[in-house]
Amino acid sequence: MTGRLDGKIVLVSGAGGGLGLACCRLFADEGARVVLSDLDPGTLERALAEGGGHLVIGADVTNEADTARLVSRTVEELGGLDALVAAAGLHQTTPVDAIEIDEWDRVQTVNVRGTFTIARAALREMIPRRQGSVVLLGSIAGQLGGVQSGAGYATSKAAVIGMTKALARYAGPSGVRVNCVNPGFIESGMGLEKSPDERERTIAATPLGRAGTAEEVAEAVLWLASDASSFVTGAQLDVNGGLLMA
Repeated sequence: MTGRLDGKIVLVSGAGGGLGLACCRLFADEGARVVLSDLDPGTLERALAEGGGHLVIGADVTNEADTARLVSRTVEELGGLDALVAAAGLHQTTPVDAIEIDEWDRVQTVNVRGTFTIARAALREMIPRRQGSVVLLGSIAGQLGGVQSGAGYATSKAAVIGMTKALARYAGPSGVRVNCVNPGFIESGMGLEKSPDERERTIAATPLGRAGTAEEVAEAVLWLASDASSFVTGAQLDVNGGLLMA
């Protein structure tokens, strides 16, 4: 433990998933007081018991009233909000000609509307205080057009990348930073959905010759959430083993 987040209050949405949960555990180890949020708070009780956070709050990120309540409770019970990690999301692999419009809409609602709604709720708390960091979770799929993810997912993550820039421009004059982490093939959560053949092909195309871990993504998120990145905003941090070099 190096205390890179000593005294910070961090809210993580999608904390029940592989990347979100890895962030919670790392942040707690680094001295933060962490609020874990997910649609089903029951999935987070074990993480809380293991020391991966300080407070569990159930919330639907697509519901504006829920996200406002989530931020308000964080501030009321822990005394503020220094960083948000927006990790809630849905994966989708359905081929273009087979995507039902309801499925398309659901992916966009969670990944785009949900990310915007929770980010805006956090910014409404951070901007008057003129400090804070928001980290959104994008994806290499949003940069490459999906490859082994569906068009709906790729489109949603491309939107998150654009959203990062728009929110960074909006919040920057108040001293609040907004950045994005784009994971590649990660051995956790959505990455586990790949077939053995897909896994082998992706690893073969990755210069580092392996999949990443949720903990490695969490380290990148931590850097952007911490004061170590105090002059970084509107940026994309790729964590993909060299699979995409921009």
